[in-house]
Amino acid sequence: MFNILDYGAINDINVNSTKAVQKAIDACRENGGGTVFVPAGKYTIASLVLCSNLHFVFEAGAFFYGSKNIDDFNPREEIDYPLYQDPTHSYFEHSMFFANECSNVSFSGFGTIDMQAVWENVPTPGATDWSNLRGAKIFAFKKCTDVVVSDLTLLHCTDVAVYFAGCERVKATRLTIDTNIDAISPDCCKNVTISDCFIRSGDDAIVLKSSYVLNEKRVCENVTVTNCSVTSRCNGIKLGTESNGGYKNIAITNCCVYNTYMAGIALEITDGGDLDGVVVNNITMKNVGTPIFVILSDRRRGPEGTELGTLKNVVISNVTAIGPYDEPWIAPHLTTLWDGEQMCVTEVITSTVTGHVERPIENITLSNITLSVPGGGTEEDRNIVVPEKEKNYPENNCYGNILPASGIYFRHVKNLKVSNVIVTTEKADKRDGLVFEDVENLIK
Repeated sequence: MFNILDYGAINDINVNSTKAVQKAIDACRENGGGTVFVPAGKYTIASLVLCSNLHFVFEAGAFFYGSKNIDDFNPREEIDYPLYQDPTHSYFEHSMFFANECSNVSFSGFGTIDMQAVWENVPTPGATDWSNLRGAKIFAFKKCTDVVVSDLTLLHCTDVAVYFAGCERVKATRLTIDTNIDAISPDCCKNVTISDCFIRSGDDAIVLKSSYVLNEKRVCENVTVTNCSVTSRCNGIKLGTESNGGYKNIAITNCCVYNTYMAGIALEITDGGDLDGVVVNNITMKNVGTPIFVILSDRRRGPEGTELGTLKNVVISNVTAIGPYDEPWIAPHLTTLWDGEQMCVTEVITSTVTGHVERPIENITLSNITLSVPGGGTEEDRNIVVPEKEKNYPENNCYGNILPASGIYFRHVKNLKVSNVIVTTEKADKRDGLVFEDVENLIK
């Protein structure tokens, strides 16, 4: 066992112990593997480079604080290929823990990692929005195998808290996360389990991606998300937006989504790629802006020649979404534009299941779904014409804030089965609960 105190770490939040903790990791590497032990105490660190066969154990009462000087973290690496994904997702070394092509790495124990909500001084390279001043990630695993992150509390991270890219056999379990950006994001990964987590996020809580972060198309497949409770300023559990490699064999089950401003469950193909085989089952939602958001659109952010994607074989069942929707709730800030946490009131927008005008989504089943929505739709709302907007960023309001259905709006769908879907409105509503437009082979 390699105790960080034996390598010079200081139990003092005002002392930077990065070099000492790195010495413990390096000793573990030289030994061929082992356990790095973090005893109870408060330690400030910045960037650490991991190795294979490494088991990081936090004693109860152990705290790692991210340095408040963002320049203490490793600089972002040089990238010599185009960035088709969100800029900060393209960088790994600017993190607290970075692993590249490592195997058998785990973090466990009842410790806490607090990044102290430190934002960058200058925009991320490649960013077009000056407000994109995201800080360092906590975990960045690149092309790693057999990785486990469990039982920790992760706080106040201003970039993705737990990011896996091109990894296989990954588990993120029993984590408590309160963060400013995405909480957990497997990108182009295989054989992933995310379970038993409690998440509060300023951006998407759990978001699967299949981007070009590795400069190639890779599918995100064999992923299970289960027994999680999430709240988010953006989306609760999401596939997308980056979808270049597509998604296959995804199961989202037994989760609670509450106080979430945008979508509770979002399935998005917008940058090419194929979504094939997704099951969403046993989901409860309260005070969620749009319970279900399924979309095939045509942003096509990718190399020249990227084609329109496909979306098929989706089953969504046993979902209950209720209000109240007018009670304010507190969300962590998402960018440096806000100082501190913000009060939010959820804006309810009708759920949508929509394909592309030139390519319907196929084989979609919705069953045993109960939606309680505010209602209040007028005759004018009932007759509204919904624009295509297939090039827009695929968010729950991309078709506008008012749609002709009070519950779910379906468009450009082939082979749709709807069974026992109940929509109730708190106020009288002139709209139908379910509206179908350009739907082929509808079974009700």
